[in-house]
Amino acid sequence: MTLSEQVPAHNSTPVTRRHVFNVAWPVVLSNASVPLLGLVDTAIMGHMGAPGYIGAVALGGVIFNYLYWGFGFLRMGTTGLVAQAYGTGDTSKIRWTVWRTVLLGTAIGVVLIILQSGITWLAFSLFEGSGKVEGLAAEYFVIRIWGAPATLVSYAILGYFLGLQKSRTALVLQLWLNSLNIALDFWFVVGMGLGVRGVAFGTLIAEWSMVVLGLVLIARHLLSEDPHWPILKIDWAQILDRATVIKTLTVNADIMIRTLCLIF
Repeated sequence: MTLSEQVPAHNSTPVTRRHVFNVAWPVVLSNASVPLLGLVDTAIMGHMGAPGYIGAVALGGVIFNYLYWGFGFLRMGTTGLVAQAYGTGDTSKIRWTVWRTVLLGTAIGVVLIILQSGITWLAFSLFEGSGKVEGLAAEYFVIRIWGAPATLVSYAILGYFLGLQKSRTALVLQLWLNSLNIALDFWFVVGMGLGVRGVAFGTLIAEWSMVVLGLVLIARHLLSEDPHWPILKIDWAQILDRATVIKTLTVNADIMIRTLCLIF
């Protein structure tokens, strides 16, 4: 008997207004906390004494918003696929869905790092600024781009917990990211005087720390489902299963097209 056959279906919980509210409110609060980070970044840069610093962080933020939001399917697609597997009690499918998306996010992030020169050229061609603003924005970009794999993997992690209806865990991860980022911004910029580089380093460290915490929480959850699961074992046959990969890419491609249309 397989593990997926041993685990009972999880869809027996009645879908009431209270249940929907309990799942939804952490997501709403998590999304509401995101603009706070941008407000703090802007406020900190306002103390640098020149508007160019604010413009540089704003320009860099716009570039990364365009860059990362296009890959938002990593969260939405993961949420849907994990929710389907959770509804049928298929723990094995949940496990390989999240690891498949984690590897995909890592691969895309590495490609973005490799292509960073072309990305900056295209971005500054589309979003023009003064020489000083573009120079500071370039400093911000070349530091923060090293967090691309972490950002994209974090989408998969959040999608995993949202698909399992563990939205409070997703909220904790988002608040950890934002709180640590804000604290590091103050330390690097106000305390050490690093300017836009301090903001970039703060975001970079916070992103990677969230990924580490998220992967630890995922591993703990999977081990609670199957204490004998070899945590470091990767079943490539499951991850690269042709039918599953095609289904994943089909779902994600539709979401990506929709997201890009909204962005542009």
